Amino acid sequence: MITVKQLKSFIPFKGLDTKYIEEALNQIRVETFARGTMLFKRSKPLAMKYYLVEGDVDLIDSEFYCVSVKSDTKRAQSALNSESPTKCSALAKSSVTVFTIETELLDRIVAWSQTSANTLDTVLEVSEEGANTTMGSSFSSNDSFMVEELSDDSGDWMSALLQSPLFSRIPVTQVQELFSRFEDVHAEAGERIITEGERGDYFYVLASGEARIHNRSESVDVRLKPGSHFGEEALLGATLRNATVEMTADGILKRLGSEDFIALLKAPVLKYIEDNSLQSFDKPYKLIDVKMPIEYRLNHMPGSINVPLSRLRNTMPELGRSNVYLVPDDAGSRADIAAHLLCQAGFEAMILKTSQ
Repeated sequence: MITVKQLKSFIPFKGLDTKYIEEALNQIRVETFARGTMLFKRSKPLAMKYYLVEGDVDLIDSEFYCVSVKSDTKRAQSALNSESPTKCSALAKSSVTVFTIETELLDRIVAWSQTSANTLDTVLEVSEEGANTTMGSSFSSNDSFMVEELSDDSGDWMSALLQSPLFSRIPVTQVQELFSRFEDVHAEAGERIITEGERGDYFYVLASGEARIHNRSESVDVRLKPGSHFGEEALLGATLRNATVEMTADGILKRLGSEDFIALLKAPVLKYIEDNSLQSFDKPYKLIDVKMPIEYRLNHMPGSINVPLSRLRNTMPELGRSNVYLVPDDAGSRADIAAHLLCQAGFEAMILKTSQ
């Protein structure tokens, strides 16, 4: 079992606040290996970072030059594998205990911590200049300022968003830009955030508090907790809101304007492929046509199955995870929404650009 104090002795964890350390602790895996075990081999891509907790490990490069790493030394503070593909093989010279964490997830946790710090710095600088501020800052009558910290729920929404399939598709290099553009909105219980039938203008993340999604037909009644996000469908398809969201408890919302949403959340997530490239496509795939049945009967690509957009969410539990789902673009904006929803649910999906 690794403690917060232990994890803070490793790089880059030692530079993180406790709340980010605790998030990392939820994601690490601790393993013990017998003497003589090869932890990983040279020239192999690795999705995980390996850290030595106890024991001795030899790192052997292509020239058979060996570097011995012992726990509780300065070298052991860094990951055993600094690059992927690896330049060295790692051989246990004694019984060893290591912990591993996904490289990409670690990058995101670090980026998130830096983004949070930079955002706070920006707030302080802007406040001192007397400008309008966001991110929870406010002014008193004597021009002093304060920065309101998120509630204890802040760790919940950050953790949920970090682990969401949608967020994981955003390049790490864009994480800081994304969160610098979020605007804090304080909302009270009973306040309506979006209204069914209105045009969409923002994407929202519930940072704290509780909310409820419902619609006029009473076919939707969903309770939202911190980490839930909503409002993307109207932005993706330039359509009207299909439900109403009301706060059921006081809270804080993170809000992203439509232009920023398209640039930072839609563009990195949606991928495209030309239909004339299918013969050379090297992954198993299935075609999903999200048009209405009557449209599908009139025109569809051979081999495609019809799953109208309105039924896509309910159909997802029946979809396998081994295929890439290609959504023909002749469904217009519905193809964008469908591909985004599939990616959001953790499927690999692309928009198929059909020849005109």
